[in-house]
Amino acid sequence: MELIAIQIVGILEGAIVIMMLLAAWRLVKMLGRPRKMTLQEIEKNGTLAEAIVLDVNETGMIINDLPQVKLQMQVLPEKGRNFVAEVKQVLPNSLKTLLHSGSKIMVKYDPGNPREVVVLRAL
Repeated sequence: MELIAIQIVGILEGAIVIMMLLAAWRLVKMLGRPRKMTLQEIEKNGTLAEAIVLDVNETGMIINDLPQVKLQMQVLPEKGRNFVAEVKQVLPNSLKTLLHSGSKIMVKYDPGNPREVVVLRAL
């Protein structure tokens, strides 16, 4: 009986150690990567840049009577390398009609995750 109790205690101690290691690994993983900005934070605090529209397609989704479009663009930051980003965003019809391949637009992007881009206006 005493041997069974010792084995159960040993198993529980092992399980606690494993749980602590998993928790520590998850904490290190979370702290090691930058926090993802929300679209509102990108619009407010993101890095401003020009972009050239490469492709525009409607997704078929309508939100509040406004179309959602899928834009592929080449972003031209003032510092660093150009990059291609693809976003789905609800745009007013007045802006959507100005967007076509080759259009220049102003965007803001998350410098920690440049694939996260918000379209501000056409140029």
